[in-house]
Amino acid sequence: MKNLRVANRYAKALLGLAEENNFSKQAFEDMELVYNALQSSKELQTILKSPIVRVSKKLNILKAIFEDKVNPVSMHYLTIVTRKKRAALIQGIAYEFLKIHRNNLDIELVTLVTAGEIDKDLSAKAKEIALQLTPRANIEFNQVYDPSVIGGFILRIGDLQYDASVKRKLSNIKKHLLNA
Repeated sequence: MKNLRVANRYAKALLGLAEENNFSKQAFEDMELVYNALQSSKELQTILKSPIVRVSKKLNILKAIFEDKVNPVSMHYLTIVTRKKRAALIQGIAYEFLKIHRNNLDIELVTLVTAGEIDKDLSAKAKEIALQLTPRANIEFNQVYDPSVIGGFILRIGDLQYDASVKRKLSNIKKHLLNA
């Protein structure tokens, strides 16, 4: 994502608007929806970034996708950004908004990589370790499935990684046996 500095300014403006109109939580959910939609659709990203596609077409596409799913104020904000020919920044704005909002609420976004579904014991252990590795009071998990982990889990917090996977343990055993 390019232009994160500009996107950050737009995100702060949206946060100010959300706090002013008392819909911060709804705005967070709206921006999460927008960000996830753009992350999962390369075609939508391409359309919003394209200088060839007219602003009216971009507005119609955004309205068709989000109008009945997001707060009217959030939709109006997306409309204004698009009319100002900044539609290419929408994904970055949503990303920065989520980051700023989590920061304000003292929430750390932690990526939890597992081989399958997470049970309560594994979730509790991962949360305990994550709380030790971060100064934040709250943890929000972003779950990723990776069958190559085999078992256990991998926690990613910012640029830190805590590897408690079976794959890593097997790798350590292999290194030990080869060095012995």
